[in-house]
Amino acid sequence: MTRWNYMEAPGMVDLAYRLGARRVSYYILDSIGRARAIVNDLPSHEQLREFTEALIGKAREYEGKVEIEVVRSNFIGIYLADRLSGTSEEFQGHLSLISGQGDCGRKTISIYPDGTVRPCQFIDQFVIGDLRRQGLREVLSPQNEALARFVRLYEGLRGPRCGKCPFKVVCGGGSRGRAEALTGDFWGDDPLCFIDPWQVARRWGMA
Repeated sequence: MTRWNYMEAPGMVDLAYRLGARRVSYYILDSIGRARAIVNDLPSHEQLREFTEALIGKAREYEGKVEIEVVRSNFIGIYLADRLSGTSEEFQGHLSLISGQGDCGRKTISIYPDGTVRPCQFIDQFVIGDLRRQGLREVLSPQNEALARFVRLYEGLRGPRCGKCPFKVVCGGGSRGRAEALTGDFWGDDPLCFIDPWQVARRWGMA
């Protein structure tokens, strides 16, 4: 999803329903690989918010018929939890669901043709193991410090927003690719995050 198609993208849910598809996955443009050259195509905060609100409408319209997934933007999950919760218990339940989703190195890895193991296809500049020299069990061991830094990626976040965010353990700092491409710091802030996390935390008694 980019700044050029954010208005049309929610209509894919209608198409999915007509075709009998059960899930639509939206990938928010991530500034990795060749996409590093098109950072100007990233959506704005307001466009992301409009897109998310449109998806809420589609989710209600097609409840139980089409599942909607949004990828590379865990902060949207925080926004949805805040937007849809009526009680602190509901909010905490939504946060639990978000934190259980896969993140690079925590619930997913990528094994490349040369045998190298990387946190995922979105973080390919770091090698966490090599199957030509190690077994997969060794690579995935808690003692593997190269892996541990991504399992606990939130500990390395140092941007003024992501580094202090009360939801960084849940969100994981959004996209490290966008952070690196737009701030020059892999551990910096994801510039696409449009929520005020401290306001949300205060609303639910977490700050």
